[in-house]
Amino acid sequence: MTIGEAFEMWGLPDAKDRLSVGEMAKSTFDNYMSRWRRHVKPVWGDVAVTDVRPIDVQEWLLGLTKDMASMSLMLMRQVFEMCVRYEVAGRNPAEGRFRMPKRTDRRHSKDVYTLDEMTTALDAVRGTGAYVPAVLCGIGSCRVGESLGARIDLGEVREITACGMTVAVVDVVRNVDRNGHVGPDHALKTPQSERPVVIPEPWSIDVLSVGGTWLCDRGTGSPLSQGSVNHIWLRSLESSGIKPIPFRNLRNSWRTFMRWELGIQEDLLEAMMGHAGKNVGEVHYDRPREEVFAQTVADAWVRHRA
Repeated sequence: MTIGEAFEMWGLPDAKDRLSVGEMAKSTFDNYMSRWRRHVKPVWGDVAVTDVRPIDVQEWLLGLTKDMASMSLMLMRQVFEMCVRYEVAGRNPAEGRFRMPKRTDRRHSKDVYTLDEMTTALDAVRGTGAYVPAVLCGIGSCRVGESLGARIDLGEVREITACGMTVAVVDVVRNVDRNGHVGPDHALKTPQSERPVVIPEPWSIDVLSVGGTWLCDRGTGSPLSQGSVNHIWLRSLESSGIKPIPFRNLRNSWRTFMRWELGIQEDLLEAMMGHAGKNVGEVHYDRPREEVFAQTVADAWVRHRA
């Protein structure tokens, strides 16, 4: 049996089953298939399962980029696990430790906005589909997929008053992927990622004025995709003559200016970002996070503006 035949017989049906019952997100399945077509099948598809040696796997890995090597090795291991299980191979040559390549396709930008730059960028995308997600990421700490997952019809967007300010509280309970799909079990990065995020004035007024089902609706009763938001963000800023940073870096920008320009303590920022943090429990033992976060954010913005 060849590796290609093993994949078609066991690997692909297994992945489809996991997708159908919600154990695998659609984006993960698409990534799985892309890995197979681009990096595994061209090299290994016609090779007999019993002919693969660990040294061959090692040489193949060093010819890939760092990210592709890691993901492709994972797929190879899964296919060989099934070959061992069904007794067409006596061992898994993709198991064990391998020397992984250091080469990457591209360097991810680490650029962030200051608070003033963030305000300017948000003004430039106001009225576009990227505006509310950008507010949730750049003013509220959301990851990109988190910013697209709030539902108005389920009460996940609320208005409260803190320090005399109207703030919007948005519950982060689900993630939307690059293609606009909601993952299994909402697919948040960690259990701590489920949290309320607080949006101060004036952006809170815009968030609270949105109607419909999804806070970031594409106009069809379904959420916007990460891909669409990234495209709108870059196009809108470039047309306004503003240098865009990657949309995912808005969250990093929030973390930076909230700490160094608004002066919020680090453990609270960690909790607001959905990290476990240190000593966070001591900060709000007797009060819900929503109240603590709203009071903290509103007070910081009031003091900053004063």
